[in-house]
Amino acid sequence: LEPRVINSIQNSQYRELYNHENIFIAEEGGGAGNNWASGYSQAEKVNEDFLDMIDREADGSDSLEGFCLCHSIAGGTGSGMGSYILEMLNDRYGKKL
Repeated sequence: LEPRVINSIQNSQYRELYNHENIFIAEEGGGAGNNWASGYSQAEKVNEDFLDMIDREADGSDSLEGFCLCHSIAGGTGSGMGSYILEMLNDRYGKKL
């Protein structure tokens, strides 16, 4: 949801650390403006895109043991969206968390 941040990563020396198929930039751009609720509600709108990325990676695993999610808890895109993704993962892969 943060196109400026994602673009800076994609143009940096770290661009090869990430699978480009799993990078998501919202069509409307922008972030959550340091507002947890905004990040959470934006994640709700694009949950199918997230689930497609997560399912693709999980299906490609020989033996899925769990997930590791590093996200902000201070407010904004990282915390709101991160909270939503954790709930989504728990609903879909409950025994893996």
